[in-house]
Amino acid sequence: MKPFLRALSLLSLALAIAGPAHASNCAGTSTGMIPVNDLGPGFYKGVQGGLYPGGVNVRPAAHETAGVAIANAIVPLDTLGQPDAGGHVVFVSIGMSNCTQEFSAFVPISNADPVRKSDVRTIDCAVGGQTAQILAQPTSAYWDSVATRLRGHGSAPKQVQIVWLKDANANPTGTFEVTTDTLAAQFFRIVQILKTKLPNLKQVFFMSRIYAGYASTTLNPEPYAYENAFAIKRVIAQQLSGDPALNYDAASGPVVAPWLSWGPYLWADGLTPRSDGLTWACSELNPTDGTHPSATGRQKVADSLLAFVRRDVATAPWYTIAGTLGAPRPTGGAKLSLSVSPNPSRAGTGIAFTVPAGVQWRLLILDPSGRRVDETTGVGTGSRQRLIVNIGLETAGRAGSYFVLLEAADEREVQRLVLLGRSKSHP
Repeated sequence: MKPFLRALSLLSLALAIAGPAHASNCAGTSTGMIPVNDLGPGFYKGVQGGLYPGGVNVRPAAHETAGVAIANAIVPLDTLGQPDAGGHVVFVSIGMSNCTQEFSAFVPISNADPVRKSDVRTIDCAVGGQTAQILAQPTSAYWDSVATRLRGHGSAPKQVQIVWLKDANANPTGTFEVTTDTLAAQFFRIVQILKTKLPNLKQVFFMSRIYAGYASTTLNPEPYAYENAFAIKRVIAQQLSGDPALNYDAASGPVVAPWLSWGPYLWADGLTPRSDGLTWACSELNPTDGTHPSATGRQKVADSLLAFVRRDVATAPWYTIAGTLGAPRPTGGAKLSLSVSPNPSRAGTGIAFTVPAGVQWRLLILDPSGRRVDETTGVGTGSRQRLIVNIGLETAGRAGSYFVLLEAADEREVQRLVLLGRSKSHP
């Protein structure tokens, strides 16, 4: 038998032994469980909801202040971990298959993001099959793969300062108490290991599992996907309580862990809208297992992570060009709006925008690489304002695409500006 036919025969045999694929269960549109962020002060199996202690979804003030200070102190490093203006701020993923699939979708949109600082590098270091049980072992081969992946991208373990962590255990069984205790202990150990493997690590942002009600296998179905968040919440709460085994502050003793926080919480009860409207359709999960995200599901997570790093006060200082203005987010009144007209334009581009009254705003013109070309600041009026800007590009004759970035408080709006260059009649 020819090699090709022999291989095909073996493949057919393997498929026959494996049996049919497990199609996702698209009938599982709801579990009836309440998202942790909507549960608030309510309880699930005796444990209070909310992402943080007390049934709330916002960081305690002192923890947020510390996170902002850490974010503002993050600077580019070289591969030896030394500050270097020509170095990078490296942001990596750590975790399992869902993590690598979702972060791999995030990397290209982050690379193309006009408000991302040019020194920020996003590198996917998550690997399929690498469960929390595996990551909780410092001698696991996974940690060697992280170092190898970094070096393959021209980076190194000492250059990493921010981690996105998402993990779970395969084929979980047992009660909520047992599985949550186990996973929380593993996450506790993982963040300690991260600090030893990535010695300049400053921040870890946890991401929850997405909905698994469509799952057709035992890999990690509901309610385990939902309950994953309670293990994350417990570890963060331990750091908030001052546990020295998770200390990140040199003023309080030996630093043995990074600063911990929630990133985006992404579990929603299938087609039942969350308070913010989030849902998960069957088409957003892989049709073969209902557990891993489909291409649209991956993009959904990636978009959520992009919005988070752009706007969160503990990420924007190191991620965005403009950082944050530091003013509180407006609680009422008009929201930000931005439009550019005419567009394309030769000269005298009009920029119309709305900013809540009394809120400081900043308007930037950025070139395609994210470098600042022009900047204007002011205070919002609560009604529509308009600027006619001659940003010096026309007279320089530099036609091409640019970005107009409006920011006020911790909100941002971006519009593309297409510059046609000088007309023939233009001197």
